Amino acid sequence: MKSTCWRALTLLAVGLILMATSSCVPISSAQNNSVSIVQLIATPEKYDGEVVQVEGFLRLEFEGNVIYLHEDDYKHGISKNGLWIERNAKIDEKAEQLNMHYVVIEGTFHATNQGHLGLNAGAISDITFATICPTRKAAGPELTIWNWLPGAR
Repeated sequence: MKSTCWRALTLLAVGLILMATSSCVPISSAQNNSVSIVQLIATPEKYDGEVVQVEGFLRLEFEGNVIYLHEDDYKHGISKNGLWIERNAKIDEKAEQLNMHYVVIEGTFHATNQGHLGLNAGAISDITFATICPTRKAAGPELTIWNWLPGAR
């Protein structure tokens, strides 16, 4: 019983740390409209036609302009974990820097547009903002669950 409680507490703490530290800082043009790709996939009707800001791994290629939930989704061809990106000047002017990086993109979400051959979970068009997500730099020892939970080792 004691180890089960400890395991649950450890998982809860790890989850809270990941939620607090894993996302890019939303950088919106005017409003706070940041949503996850998961939210757009799970409830597309809620966001259809809305301006949204998402974070994910961007791949720009012929017939494959997609922002994926994770880089592994791109590597393994899990196209339903991605949103088609309708390229425009905001993307094209930074395409070389944005391609193959985690990015923040703001544009209009379309639930019924599923990109090239209908492979994706939706699309983002009329992009107004695009930038690379900042990478965290370690300032000292990495913060892990083991650094601050007494007796965890």
